[in-house]
Amino acid sequence: MPRFSKIIFVHGGREAYPEIAAYHQFFAPRYETSEARPKNISTRPDLEKSIVWMIMGFYPQRPLAGLVIHDYRSLSVGRLWWVKDRIKRFCNAVPDVRIFQNEDMRDAMGFSDDVPVCLLPMGVPPFVTDYRATPATSYDCDFCYIGAMSAERKTKEMLDSFVRRYGTSKNFHLYGTPEPFLPERYKAYPNIVFKGRQNQQDVFAALMHARVAVNYFPNHHPHRMQTPTKLLEYAALGLRILCNEQRQSRLTAQRYGLSCLWGAAHDMFAAAPDDLASWPSNEAFDPAPLLWPHIIEASGIAVLLETLSLENSRTA
Repeated sequence: MPRFSKIIFVHGGREAYPEIAAYHQFFAPRYETSEARPKNISTRPDLEKSIVWMIMGFYPQRPLAGLVIHDYRSLSVGRLWWVKDRIKRFCNAVPDVRIFQNEDMRDAMGFSDDVPVCLLPMGVPPFVTDYRATPATSYDCDFCYIGAMSAERKTKEMLDSFVRRYGTSKNFHLYGTPEPFLPERYKAYPNIVFKGRQNQQDVFAALMHARVAVNYFPNHHPHRMQTPTKLLEYAALGLRILCNEQRQSRLTAQRYGLSCLWGAAHDMFAAAPDDLASWPSNEAFDPAPLLWPHIIEASGIAVLLETLSLENSRTA
């Protein structure tokens, strides 16, 4: 029998990681799964028989676990990001497996050892298909955006572009927590509505009543290397999508065959038409390749863990 019967997902708890819920659901039939914070992992009595799956930050010490995974879901942000990533490259402990979202993130971190690597992109939850079953017959807004609204992401570029193009003639609903200056900046535009942060199910329901879903993704580090998760969700819901030009968004659309209207990188609404039904939606798109069970299975991580577990059981 495989030596390892448990997986402990370790993360700081400050960020939302939808992939952790997907990991639990996928691996629960094979392993006992749980979560822990970095400061508490050393107190777990079951480490020797556990796979410790770390959502990566700065972890220079290796837990005394049977198997350790370093999962790089994002790269460093803010000032001196290159210094932070360089420190992680040289000072993080050596794991048994590394996971990256894509080739760009793997190459950016630049590890040169022989640790096995899996590429595990972002996915969408299987329940997204429930919303496709009942297409909207009425609309609450013209444009809808979900995601982070921070100064670091330069969200005001997206909203300034919208104002220049449409003024108050079309409405725009935004879901997420905005930087405080954003509602103040656009208070003269009652058609720009900040709806706040809501759970994923409620946001999906709201998206089904939007004429167009907006995929604004920054063109600076680290976003130019990371998969635009919201683009996947919009496509899986079958929506009509407006994107700004961005390398990862283009690669994602090409990889899965998504239909999008492409606007300029920093002025995405400039060429958007008045007729919001004038370009194809993704209603005919099959979301199966985007669903988390398929994404995780295709990454090869499940097979690799079984192989490493068996190897460890033979040498124990």
